[in-house]
Amino acid sequence: MKNHDDAVINAFEVMCTLEPENFEHISERAQAMVMRKSVDKTEKQSPDITRHLEVFEGNLTTGPFSLLLEKISGPTINATNCGVASNTPNKRAYFDDIVRTLHLSQNTSKRTSSNGNTVTTWDNVYGPHTFLDLTDLRGSDGVLIQLLDAPAKSESPDRGSTWPQPISRQAQLREYLVQCATGRPCM
Repeated sequence: MKNHDDAVINAFEVMCTLEPENFEHISERAQAMVMRKSVDKTEKQSPDITRHLEVFEGNLTTGPFSLLLEKISGPTINATNCGVASNTPNKRAYFDDIVRTLHLSQNTSKRTSSNGNTVTTWDNVYGPHTFLDLTDLRGSDGVLIQLLDAPAKSESPDRGSTWPQPISRQAQLREYLVQCATGRPCM
């Protein structure tokens, strides 16, 4: 690797994109790589929704990075989020490197989170129900690239229940991203 940005993008590819996202497999891979787990917590986001978050700290030959791994599960959602955070001396060059290396289109959406971070999103980047976000962490050299995946989950109602109308998976994921980006409880 010629520089830290390339090494971080490579780490993201290896940890988050080589196979369909699976929380347990990625966690096992991080532990096998002797990454230090700095966060491991499970919490209820609502009576039906559980969020499990793990953060690992690692070192590349070019410097440190963090791996964020998150699983949101409930009756109508089964989402996995895998991301890599690091510092970069040139955020614009990092963005260009990501687009080039991951073969991303220029077709993106941008939003500003409630804490002022700029988030660039590619929809359906690796197939249906996947979002890739690049977050510019305001006030620092930090950037976070993350892939959110939520494959379709069976939405069969129990007999006699008043099951809500199915919401499109994209609408659920978009709401998830907006809630997390604004600091509100995810789902």
